[in-house]
Order: sequence, then C-alpha cells, then structure tokens
Amino acid sequence: MSVQGIDDLCNELISTLSECLADGRTEDALSVIYNAKYGQCLKDKSWDIIPSVSKFLIQETVDNSPEVFDCCETLLREVAQKANPEEALFEFLEQAESLENDVKFLAMLKPLQTVLFQLPNRRRQSLEWCLNVIHSHVKSLSVPKSYRLEGKEQMLLDLDPDVCRITKIYMGIVPFYKPFVNEVSLRQTAEYKTSLQRELLVYSILHLLSQPLAFLDLECHGKTSSAIWCVTEELLTLLTFLVGDLMIFLEYAEKREAEGRIKGKNNFTTQSGDEDMLSTEDRIPVVSVAVLYYLILAEHIQLNEVPCIYSPLYIFQRCLYLIVLLIKYSEELVVHKGLLLANAVLAMLSEGSVPCDVLESPTHREFVESLSNVMIYCEVEDFRKSAILVLRNYLFKFDVKGQYLLMSNLATAVNHAGILGYLTMMLKDMIINALNTAVMPPYFTGKILYDLISKYCSLEHGAETDLVENVDQIVSALNLIRFLALRDRENRTGMWDYVEYLEKSLLQPVRVGLKLSRAHYKLKLQDLEEEKKVVRNDKGFINKSDVIITVGGQQLPSLPCENKVAVIMSALNAFDLMESLLIRVNECIDSGRSKS
Repeated sequence: MSVQGIDDLCNELISTLSECLADGRTEDALSVIYNAKYGQCLKDKSWDIIPSVSKFLIQETVDNSPEVFDCCETLLREVAQKANPEEALFEFLEQAESLENDVKFLAMLKPLQTVLFQLPNRRRQSLEWCLNVIHSHVKSLSVPKSYRLEGKEQMLLDLDPDVCRITKIYMGIVPFYKPFVNEVSLRQTAEYKTSLQRELLVYSILHLLSQPLAFLDLECHGKTSSAIWCVTEELLTLLTFLVGDLMIFLEYAEKREAEGRIKGKNNFTTQSGDEDMLSTEDRIPVVSVAVLYYLILAEHIQLNEVPCIYSPLYIFQRCLYLIVLLIKYSEELVVHKGLLLANAVLAMLSEGSVPCDVLESPTHREFVESLSNVMIYCEVEDFRKSAILVLRNYLFKFDVKGQYLLMSNLATAVNHAGILGYLTMMLKDMIINALNTAVMPPYFTGKILYDLISKYCSLEHGAETDLVENVDQIVSALNLIRFLALRDRENRTGMWDYVEYLEKSLLQPVRVGLKLSRAHYKLKLQDLEEEKKVVRNDKGFINKSDVIITVGGQQLPSLPCENKVAVIMSALNAFDLMESLLIRVNECIDSGRSKS
C-alpha cells in the first residue's frame, strides 16, 4: 500500500474512533481497532492514534461515561501491543506528562509497561524515562495541610482530598513497578552482580518515600491500616526483593552525615563514575532513608526480613542523624515520624548500655536541641509529651559517665525553665539510681556532683530573677535539695559538704526574691483595686486596665481588670508554693545538721 493510502486509512481510523467514543459506541470502537485492515496503521501511525484516544481520558469521562473510559484504556493497550514500540514509547510518555490530569497519567502506565517489555535491549534507558515521568507527577502532588489532630483523630486525615489523591496515585504506581522488580529480584535469580535496572528501581522506590509520602500519617492505628500504609508495605516488599537486606542504607546515612558536616547538605551526593548502587549522581533525598527506617523500625514493615546481625548500638548511632532530620521539620506529621523512630530505636537498648564515647559526635547535641524545640514549640500536645518521654529514655540509655556529661551540657544548652525543671527531676532519679548501688559512681558524689547540681540549683539573676517565669525550675530544684537532705543522711553523695554553697546559690536568693516579688505583685493588686473605684463603664465593669504587668520580661497585653487580677493571684499562689517548699527544705537541712 502506498504512503498516501496508509495516511488515508489512518485518518479514517482516527475519525471513526473519535466518532464512536464521542457517541459512546464502545463496541463499535473496539471492532474498529481489531479490524485487520487497520493493522498497518497501528504499527506505523501510533503517534496520531494515541492522542486521538487519550483526549477522552479526563475526569469527566470517568464520572459520566465510565464505559467509554474503560474502552479507551483497552484501545491504548491494543495500540501498545501492535505499534512500533520506540515510537509508541515517546507518544505515551508525552501523554503521561499531564501533571494536572491524574486519570490520564494512571491510564498511561499500563500501555507504557507493555511497550517497555518490547524493548529489552533498550530497557534501562526507556525505563528511566518512564520513572522520571512518574517522579515528576509525584513531586507535583500537593502536600496535605496540617490539621494538628491528635491520637485516633489522625485517622480522619485519610479523608483529606490531597491525601486521597496521593493514595490513588501511589496505588496506581506500585503495579507498574512489580514486573520490572521481578525481572531482577534477588529472590528470582542467583545473579548478585550489579544490575543497572536493579539500581534504577532501588533509587526510584526510595525516592517515592520522600515528598509527599513523608507528610502523610503512616502510623498503623491498632488493627486498622490505611490504604497508604498498605501501599508503603508493598513498596518496602519490592525494595526487599531488590536489595535483600534493607539495613544496608544505614551505611549511606553514615556517609551523608559525614559529608553533611563538610558540605552542609542533607542529601545523598557522590562522585560520578562509581559503580556502587545509588552512587552515580545526586539522587536520593536523605529524608527517604529516614522514612524507610521509620517504616521498618517503628511500623515493623519488613522487620522480619532484617538479618539479626546488627547491634542495637549500631542502629542507634546511624539512625540518630535520621531522627534529627525528621524532628527538625516544621510539619507535625514528619516530626511525629522522628519521635516514633526515636522510641523504636531506644527501645532496642537497655538502660546504661550506651558508652559515653559516642557523645563525641555533634549529632547528639543537635538531637537534644531539636528535641527541646519540639517539647517547647510543637503545637500538638501529644507530640510535645512524646518528646519529653523520648528525652528521658535517651538520657537513661547512657552509662553513668554519659548521663553526667549530658546533664552537665544540657544545663547550659537549654534555656527554658520548664525543660530545666524536668531535667532537674531526672537528675534526682539518676542520684536515686546511684544511691541504690553498693559503691557510689564517682560522677554522682563529692565536688563533681556539686558542680552538676549547682547548674540546676541556682538563679541566674539572683534575687532579681523572675520567679513566675522560672517557677518550674525553682520548684524542681527545691525538691531535689529536700530529697538529698532526707535521703542521704550518711552523706554518700557528699552533699552535706556543700550545703552552705547551695544555701547561698539558691535558698537565700529565693527567700529574698519571694519577698520582693510578693511585695511587687501585691502593689499591683492594690493599683488594680484603686482603679476599680474610679474607672467603670455603664454596666459597672472595667473594659480594660491601664495597670502594667510584666511576666517573663514580656508586658501583658491590654486586658480587662478581672483578667489581670487573676494573673496576679496565680503568681501569688506560686509564691506560696515556693515558700512552703523553701521552709520545708530549711527544716530538712536543719534536722540533718543536728543529727550529724
């Protein structure tokens, strides 16, 4: 047949298909595509036929004429089987590059898969093009906004439109990978040598674990697993088929941590020319690896496939960098993954098992600082509480010297009264553990212990310290001294040798500070009472007060008089609490002195 004849026949085919699909005559469209006289057209003119059918792959067709949409998918699969694979590949890729049209993108995956199987000699390059299109579409997906839900409320996130869209795309993507993974799976072949296709698939699957997946709720709530959780389970299963041991990526995390110290970069970067997996270019966001180990260690996905050859200490050291990366994010669900991963890693360690030598890594300081920020600034209460428990578990996993070094450095690194108060409580627990031993550890006795206690049991500005702002720290410090005076009558800690210094650094300044602060707030209360007598509205209430009250160095905003009175009364109650504790502490000290 002449070229003109083929062109005329092709135009006839396209016109007939378009008319049938527009009219909803799906059986006629199928009979046309199966007609042998159009066989040459399908082989030589696929770049014209594919777009003429693909134009019907829109959401409106799915909603109003699902049978037409199904017919279009069948027609494209038929074209993929009979067309010139190289020409069809480029046309299908072009059609798949519809970032706003999810239904067309997903519909192109099956024909692309068919075409790729017809290009075994050009598989790697062709597959890479397809995966690049997938990555571009996934990257374009909107990240769900934060609703700051807590507990089981997070299950409602599955109803978010962005989450539904992401889930649908991922559920369509995973089947595309399966046959290509099976081709190079380590479970299907004994060939363990480097496979370019295997490396490409490993990179691609890891990349899918970053944005937007990292911003979704991937936690398994009880016996209920969300659809996206099941998708991640499939992704990790495919990854296991490709690499065998999923823990090998901890080595890459270690390398990126070291490189990050030098380059300040949080991604996988290597020199080109290396034949090792994932090392030919800057490919994998390190957050992908962080999410990977969150899924393995916290959600227990594929955990049973992990070889039992890795020590908990090694996993802890390598994962700490990944945990820091996650909890530094501003998005709560990413932070939550970091906290859950931290809990999982710490649960593998026994108390006192981590040697102090590992603290030489600056990652530990970054971890504590980032965790402190979560404890203070995270807007989700459950996550703040979880961060507090993580900090406690972290501290008690170290040996005695490690605990001492951490507590000593935290006293100067943390500048928040609430956290300092909590740390003081943990210091008391550490001293209790030391007292329960037959021989006192050298780091919790004598001058060394006093130097540590003095960092928590002192007022930075002496008697002029804002007691309201620092009430948590002061109460915890008073309780610590009271505990030592009652518990350590035998002076095993050596506290009694330094009690006079503690009196000068804490007890006396608190006593003077209480006197000054109580007088100041009572004066403010008198000013408010005087103001009530002269400034009232027509209903007998004061709309706002001109009396200025300062707490924590910050002037309170303009408030009604009643609100300011409530603030003052709360402060006076705090002063009463501190004073009662102070009296009790002095009594315990006096009692201990008399008995000694």
